[in-house]
Amino acid sequence: MIDRSSVVAVILVPALLAAAATPAVAQGAAQFQSRQLSLVEALRLGLEQNQQLRVAAFEVGVARAQLAQARAGTAIQGNVQASYTRTEETSVTIPGGPTLPLSPNLYDTRLLLQYPLYSGGRVEAQIAMAEANLKGAVATLGRITQQLIFTIRQAYYQLLLAQAGLDSANHSVTQAAENLRVARARVASGVSPKFDEVQADVALATARQAQVRARNGVAQGMQALNGLLNLPLETPLTPTNPFVVTVVETPLDRLIARALETRPELAEVLARQAAAQAGIQLAESGARFNLSLSGVVSYGNTGFIPTTDLSSMWSMTLAATLNVSDGGLTKDRIDEARQRLEQLKAAELSQRQAIELDVRQSYLNLQSAREELTGADALQAQAAEALRIANVRFAAGVGTSLEVLSAQASSSQAEVAKAQALFTYNVARAALVRAVGAEVN
Repeated sequence: MIDRSSVVAVILVPALLAAAATPAVAQGAAQFQSRQLSLVEALRLGLEQNQQLRVAAFEVGVARAQLAQARAGTAIQGNVQASYTRTEETSVTIPGGPTLPLSPNLYDTRLLLQYPLYSGGRVEAQIAMAEANLKGAVATLGRITQQLIFTIRQAYYQLLLAQAGLDSANHSVTQAAENLRVARARVASGVSPKFDEVQADVALATARQAQVRARNGVAQGMQALNGLLNLPLETPLTPTNPFVVTVVETPLDRLIARALETRPELAEVLARQAAAQAGIQLAESGARFNLSLSGVVSYGNTGFIPTTDLSSMWSMTLAATLNVSDGGLTKDRIDEARQRLEQLKAAELSQRQAIELDVRQSYLNLQSAREELTGADALQAQAAEALRIANVRFAAGVGTSLEVLSAQASSSQAEVAKAQALFTYNVARAALVRAVGAEVN
């Protein structure tokens, strides 16, 4: 079974590291033109340009480099040394033999090779720990990615809600202005009292105040979404995807089971457990012997009697090391590593409970939002019918302007309530996707 977090890292990390190398400032003046933005485009921009996600992607790269370093511990280590020494010109007399001049120029070149035959499990534990750290970094990247996707969706829906509120406010201002025009004409012709004109004027002023607040809500929604996408905050955005209602038919128990398989938070805890298990092995290696093989090949004239003749020689060493006593340090390290593992096992149980609770609550919120949306649909239909009847009564002369104004206010409130219900449903569904850790049907 393919690890979804690993797939996310393979796809995202190269793109994020490449995006990090491109200056975000050099994007041109076109940024400040009105921009059509779909939800898919918003998610793409967020995943490419979000700074927190870049940090997590670099952390995955660091973990990969650390794993490569740990694996290098199993390879043959070699280095070359070369030296030249100039000494005083002298000679040496061999007892009963001739006097030999010593070369003042000393040359020495060495090739040293070392290979760890057995490290007591230390190298293997370091590799296992590095692999666990890499899995943990990939899981962290997946967690941040999922949270970012949810946050972007929520901000996008918030902008849609603010835009719907502005549309409703604009419609209310248009209706109020038309009511004021009609009221003034009726007052001028003596059909209606002056009170109707004053009342219509107050209703228009109230609608314009609501319009100002709605414009401010749209501006704030745009800036919040621009901040998440790492765009200039002044960039005007026009969301192109409306609210949609997609029913989730998957049973709750299957959603919980899937969440326990895919949630990166649980993968993080399991990776930390694997690292703790490797930590135990690393600590236990301190009580085992180490066996290494080394060899030296040299070429020069630095022998017992340095002459002008150059010669080569080689040697091999098999060395064993055993730590006889360290004051109980190794035992204490093993105890610490085991306690950390038990701690992480308890954290795993806690994380599983938290994931199940998150899925259950998100599922309940989605069901509640669905019922709220059904009620909002009925309320909007009733408010529209009430407004139609009030207009007919007013045109027939049997209704009052107060009835029309009240019906218009109720109709506007119903429109806003419908938009709010759509927003709540879409955010609840996005929250369920985040709780499960994958798309839901």
